[in-house]
Amino acid sequence: MIKTNIINDFLIYVIEEYKYLENRKAKEVVEIFTTNNVFDFITRHYDSLHTMGGRAIADDINIYINNKKYK
Repeated sequence: MIKTNIINDFLIYVIEEYKYLENRKAKEVVEIFTTNNVFDFITRHYDSLHTMGGRAIADDINIYINNKKYK
């Protein structure tokens, strides 16, 4: 349960950081993340992502999304 709460808090942090850094609205970010399975990506890679800064996380998410488009 504690791990789930930590990950949920981290997901909120990532949404807010991505929103700010990519100049988007929260609703847009949630749609992008849902459409591209980014929430799953963040959860699977939490151990490494939570050690990174907001810009690096946003960059990794953008790389992940772009790679999905070209598969």
